[in-house]
Amino acid sequence: MVTPRRLRLTGRGRRLRLRMRGGWQRDPLGDVAECWRASIAVDKAFGAGIRQARASGVSWERIGRRLGVVENASSEAQLLEAVGTARRRMGERFWNEAT
Repeated sequence: MVTPRRLRLTGRGRRLRLRMRGGWQRDPLGDVAECWRASIAVDKAFGAGIRQARASGVSWERIGRRLGVVENASSEAQLLEAVGTARRRMGERFWNEAT
């Protein structure tokens, strides 16, 4: 019997990690789809956090600095661009074969 795939966030702050449990690697394309669904859930939480910070008066610049993606974002568009660039870099790093 194979345990179903599970993803679990553990830790907090800088020690936050994603743990993969169960029957991973049996269906690589299914694994990709499962991770995609999880990333959408995380993006929803991220968006809620951004909205809450903005409603509390936090500037785009301060959000960008806290995320470590840009030092001087003066608009939502600049922050979105910086987040997109950071995600592309992560994709380039993690999607390529390990060397």
